[in-house]
Order: sequence, then structure tokens, then C-alpha cells
Amino acid sequence: MPIVFACAASHAPGMTAWTEAAPKEQADKFLGSYRQLGERLAASKPDAIVALTVEHWANFFLNSMPTFCIGRADHYDGPVEEWLRIPKGRVPGDAKLSAQLIDACLDGGFDPLFSDELLFDHATFLPLHFLNPNMALPVVPVIINALTPPMPTAKRCFAFGEFLGKVLQQSDKRVALIATGGLSHWPGEAQHGRINIPFDKKFLDYLVTGDHHQLTAYRHDEINSEAGSGGHEIRTWIALAGAMQSWKAEVVAYEPVVPWATGCGLVAFNP
Repeated sequence: MPIVFACAASHAPGMTAWTEAAPKEQADKFLGSYRQLGERLAASKPDAIVALTVEHWANFFLNSMPTFCIGRADHYDGPVEEWLRIPKGRVPGDAKLSAQLIDACLDGGFDPLFSDELLFDHATFLPLHFLNPNMALPVVPVIINALTPPMPTAKRCFAFGEFLGKVLQQSDKRVALIATGGLSHWPGEAQHGRINIPFDKKFLDYLVTGDHHQLTAYRHDEINSEAGSGGHEIRTWIALAGAMQSWKAEVVAYEPVVPWATGCGLVAFNP
């Protein structure tokens, strides 16, 4: 079965941890759009979710930092953050689909790490809170290193996504493919709270116009200076663009929410 749904979404922890700190109209508009994406995902009737995601020292540290990691567990627990104001829960996995992806990667020129013991932090659990609220659909997490250098280049992320998209299109399951992270933010840095709206809007425009040349041309130092250390998470969005090249991207919402210290975006991909 083909991929039946695809979207990219930010995961700023303030969305749930300090929702009320944002202007009410802005928060209601963005989170309402997030829930509507979840309704669109449910309407597509997927059998599983493949999540192109990142993590924040929940599973990996400098003694072992994979470029790509595919979870192959039967379930995943989270969120690890006690303060996220999302109830702790267990998300079912799809170990069979995970194994199929891993085998395909090893046969197709990619060498991902795999793990049977991943924990979910807000990067993955928060989007699932809005997109898979009952945690009913099984999830295959595909973690991309956007945490510490060296990171995969934008070009490599696009190619990885392109490869995964081709594999998933041949799956016997209906798959919802989501990417999460970004947009511009400087977590825990001197510039914490800064949001680079021009950078965010230009990036979103590249997605909408399908400008793959520009998407794959982003350099590490450019992202770092223009979008912050948190901005490196756009690698997951670039991977999704690689997977969904024949679909049209649509900006569902963009809100530079200063109290959440993040340029928050939602993008749907439509056939």
C-alpha cells in the first residue's frame, strides 16, 4: 500500500508545558490546526506511523551518537519529561515494519543503527499527542541526529528520505509519514527566545515550491547561525520532502510564538 498521509510539525515543549504563556488567540489557532492535522491523519486510515524525528539526550550521548537510528521495539514509553503536562504512556511499535526498513537500508546503501529500547522525549511524544492522541497506531521512530556535530548533511537527509519513501510505497501497510522538529529556535542559549521569521518563511517556501535544490543546499553553519541549534531539526523536514517529492506541500500554520521560543510550523503534503 502507498503512503497515505504525510506532514511535518514542530514540537516546542511549551505547546503543552506552558500553553497559557502564549497569547491565547495564537495558541488556539496553532494547536487547533495541529489537532485538525490529527483528524486528517485518522481519516487516511493508516496502519502505522513512521516518524522522522530527533531526540534530546534521552537515548544517546557522546559515547554513541548515530547518524540515523531506527527503533524496532514492540513498544516505546514516554514522555521522559515530567513537566511536559502530557500523561506518561506506552506507544505500540511495529517491529515487523521496522525490520523491513532496516533490511532495506542495509541492502540499499544506508547503515542505520537500530534499537529495541528507545525512550520517547517531547520530540516524538508531543507530536503524537496531537496526531495520534489515543496512541492507538503503532509507531516506527526514525531518529536523525540533529543534536551534535557531525550531523548528516541536508543532501544526505534528503536522499535518506527519498530512499525510505520508495521502500514505504512498496509496504503492505498503509503508512502515515510524519516529520517533527524546528523551526528556528535557540534552546538554552544566550539567544534563547529569538525566532528568525525570515529564515522560517523562506524554508517553508522552499517546501511549498518543491525547491529541492535549495533544500539540499543548506549548510550546517548556515542553519546554526540563522536558525539556532534547534534549527538543525529541519533535517527531518528535508528528509520528508525527499520522501514525498510527487506530493504538494501546504503550510497549514506558522506562528512565531515567543513564549514558546520557537518558530512553530505545520505542513501537510497532499497527493
